[in-house]
Amino acid sequence: MNKIIEFSVNNRLFVFLTSILLVAYGVKSFQELSIDAVPDITNTQVQINTQVKGYVPDEIERMITFPIEYAMNGIPGVQTIRSVSKYGISQVTVIFEEDADIYRARQLVGEKLQNIELPEGIVPEMGPISTGLGEIFHYSIEAKEPAQDSEKRLVQLMELRSIQDWFIKPRLLTVTGVTEINTIGGFDKQFFVQPDVEKMARYGLHFDDIERAIEETNANVGGGYIQQTGQQLLVRGVGLLRTFEDIGNVVVKRLSDYQVIKIKDIAQVKFDKQIRTGAGTVGGEESIIGTVFMLLGENSRSVSIDVAEKLENISGDLPDWVELRTLYNRSDMVNATLSTVEHNLLMGAALVSLFLLMLVGNIRAAIITALMIPIALLATFILMRWQNVSGNLMSLGALDFGIIVDGAVIVIENCVHRLQIRGKELGRTLTRREVRKVVKDATVEIRSAAGFGELIVIVVFIPLFALTGVEGKMFGPMATTFIMALGSALILSFTLVPALAATFLSGKTKDNKPFLMRWAEKAFRPTLDIALRFKKVVLGIGVAAITAGIFLFSQMGAEFIPQLDEGDFAVQFIRPANISIENSVKLQQLSEDVIEGFPQVKVVFARTGAAEVATDPMGVNISDSYVMLRPKDQWPETDIKNKSDLIAAVKKKLELYIPGQVLLMSQPVQLRFNELLEGTRADVSAKVFGEDLDKLITYSKEIAQIISEIPGSGESESESKGKSPMLQYTPRIEELAQLGVTARPVLDSISAAIGGREIGHVYEGVRKFPIVARLSEVQRKDIHTVRSLPVGISEGYTVPINQVAEIDYVETFSNVSRENSQRRVAVLINPETRDVESFVEKAKARVEAEVKLPEGYYVEWGGSFKNLQSAKERLSILVPMAMLIILAMLYAAFKSFAQVALIFACAPMALIGGVLALTFMGMPFSISAGVGFIALSGISILNGVVLVTYFNRLFQEGKSPNDVVREGAMTRLRPVLMTALTDIFGFLPMMFSTGLGAEVQKPLATVVVGGIISATLLTLIVIPSLYRLFIKFMQPSFKEAYNE
Repeated sequence: MNKIIEFSVNNRLFVFLTSILLVAYGVKSFQELSIDAVPDITNTQVQINTQVKGYVPDEIERMITFPIEYAMNGIPGVQTIRSVSKYGISQVTVIFEEDADIYRARQLVGEKLQNIELPEGIVPEMGPISTGLGEIFHYSIEAKEPAQDSEKRLVQLMELRSIQDWFIKPRLLTVTGVTEINTIGGFDKQFFVQPDVEKMARYGLHFDDIERAIEETNANVGGGYIQQTGQQLLVRGVGLLRTFEDIGNVVVKRLSDYQVIKIKDIAQVKFDKQIRTGAGTVGGEESIIGTVFMLLGENSRSVSIDVAEKLENISGDLPDWVELRTLYNRSDMVNATLSTVEHNLLMGAALVSLFLLMLVGNIRAAIITALMIPIALLATFILMRWQNVSGNLMSLGALDFGIIVDGAVIVIENCVHRLQIRGKELGRTLTRREVRKVVKDATVEIRSAAGFGELIVIVVFIPLFALTGVEGKMFGPMATTFIMALGSALILSFTLVPALAATFLSGKTKDNKPFLMRWAEKAFRPTLDIALRFKKVVLGIGVAAITAGIFLFSQMGAEFIPQLDEGDFAVQFIRPANISIENSVKLQQLSEDVIEGFPQVKVVFARTGAAEVATDPMGVNISDSYVMLRPKDQWPETDIKNKSDLIAAVKKKLELYIPGQVLLMSQPVQLRFNELLEGTRADVSAKVFGEDLDKLITYSKEIAQIISEIPGSGESESESKGKSPMLQYTPRIEELAQLGVTARPVLDSISAAIGGREIGHVYEGVRKFPIVARLSEVQRKDIHTVRSLPVGISEGYTVPINQVAEIDYVETFSNVSRENSQRRVAVLINPETRDVESFVEKAKARVEAEVKLPEGYYVEWGGSFKNLQSAKERLSILVPMAMLIILAMLYAAFKSFAQVALIFACAPMALIGGVLALTFMGMPFSISAGVGFIALSGISILNGVVLVTYFNRLFQEGKSPNDVVREGAMTRLRPVLMTALTDIFGFLPMMFSTGLGAEVQKPLATVVVGGIISATLLTLIVIPSLYRLFIKFMQPSFKEAYNE
């Protein structure tokens, strides 16, 4: 280290040029840095989505979901398997261990899927390679003037959906970083053949006849080519159907009297609504919503901006009647959170620089120290880019320029102090050579205190690397950037700082004590005298402070991390399980009209049911509504002052005007994270496991009721909304046997007539649209028609279905959820209290006391509470280990148990201030606050190291114990105050910030600011007093000490 310092002072030009290169490369790295609002905490998971037509949820579970789950169990590295079976879809989510490579995981899943035997025509597909932060952009395709006539509106929605599927989606998929475009809403363009059941029965026709007729007609054939007069002519036979008229003219049958029966004689050919499982609405109107999924590991900000630019280009090529509208752009949220971080960092840097000037009193010294801030930050950006750490609220949120410049502050303060002493000794201005020598000696002298102290702060952050899962992804980047910044600053403190000091500090440097410093010394001197007179009282105060800190800390509530305010909010509407999609959409439109009535709201859009790629398979009874808000400066002057007031007002109005639906309030990204991490759409969940779904639903409703009675429970709902009614046809095997057929004709008739069967395609250029045979909407609703469907027994002979099948109304489950091969129903809880830990403990105790579960049934608590428990368990082992490492480091440096114990006492003395600051700001303990306490223990020990090192040096100079303590404390007052105040002012803007995302950083900043205040006050008084009180243990070699 001495050689590095000497080299830096003697080769200043080399150091300056290297620093300029560092700055240039740092700026370039920042421009290339991956930027997001929060770290991506999604685990490595592969979704397997299977579209299933015609089966009910428990059949889907038995025939599709369970075989897929069973096959996935054997894959190496699989941690958890979750699944959900709903009408129309099966989704299995395979969660792998943390370090699993997503592409290898998908390959293993793909290989297993090849060998699964599933019902005919059912093909499982893997979901997009994306994460919880993947949905970066939502846009809508709307008609500028929606048609009022229902038939015209249907055609309009079909055309819009076709534009999305065939024109917009393929072009957006060319954007780098986009992995999938998911579409919901509108209607697929389909040509419906809607037979009249009575006419079919009259002519002895069944659905197979219609399908055969279309298949035989709808084709083009090639005849090769013929050569004629030296030319080659290609030959083609054209039979493809193009229009309704073409389809209507297809011959189905010729009767015995030579009468020809065409499709138009027995059926209507028209556009109609498909049987859909999802719908999109924007501002109370049905619309088509496109969701852009970002590829795993891409930069959400740059991909969002590229998508927005591409959509701008596309909109110019659309028909005049079509409007393309951006609904949600992730880059807006990222920019807002970045500006919060930027504001806090710039304000912190400005305050630190200002206080350095006020405390050092030497403008050149203050400028040199302040210069370390941007240079260390740029060096950090280089390392972040190298290690692929993204810049976000968590990774940049812990950077405190006060802590970063601590080393530089200690070095420059000692240089100024030594220059002034040397100037006094010589009684003249120092030459440049003498300045260089003094700077070199002063840096070497203080290197162990500065370097060692910073190393301790680095060591306390190491336990954060051992966190796994969500907490590891959340706080790992924070520890990485903090260590990078501190390491960079440490290197600069012993290279660039002495080089700049040797070049720019004046030879006639006066150690001008600024007013602030003089005032501090004036107040501190008598306080120190009193403390030294009553050393045992001071010992009592120190012990009392530590005890009070530990006691208050044990009484605090806890949450995982404060909820990030995303700026907008989401409302999840849960309606009765048996509601139809049409009614669900109508309720949604009414709800959106109510929400848009608030002037603070810019736009509301919603997805009802499952989208085309069902990444979150909701039933049609559930709508996810996203409420985008106007900027605060555009809000009118009303009683609604902030977002929470608005959410409360929206909820109250919706419950008043549109009853019959349960509301759960959340935020766009938060909703998606909860779904992907826990499989439930709430912050906390109580999952009830067992085999009998009826019992599970009953228990979940009991538990939801109990939880809702606990104060602070907020919203507490069972995710199951009961059963759905079902019309069930059961073939009469004996009657069918007498007719000489199996049950197949009955089942085919139900499948085609009510479900619809694809019987061909119409081509428009390269675009392909299905021809579907199905009863019309009116006939499907008519009870007489569905009881008399024609069942084909033989050529030209049909019987009504009610003669060969039992028709009953029964009930079925609306969805079946499974986790780790067991069925489960979850209770969704969004607590209003921030103290999640105490709330869950109360809820657990009440549920265990009041709900008696039979054998094989149990409750598991998940969500943010689970993450908190996991993080606390790990930290309770790792933090003591880090402290032991620090004790070992201190002993290696000081070789005295007494001195090590004295320095180490600084850490618990900081605890009381951190706890009081959290209590004063009304915050519970969170992992963010825990990181603050970790940083605090390192910073407070740094102060102890600075003081005790100086005391030891004064002893070596032969001073008496009283002089050592007095002179040492007074001389080191300035560096201790400087490091403390720069640390405090570096974090102060973060502590009082109100920008987007500030709530995540606040606990950390609050703990550090409060803790440093208590640690500094106690350190400056308690450490000198105890050093003097236990002098014979501190300096056993100093014989005179015993007689003092």
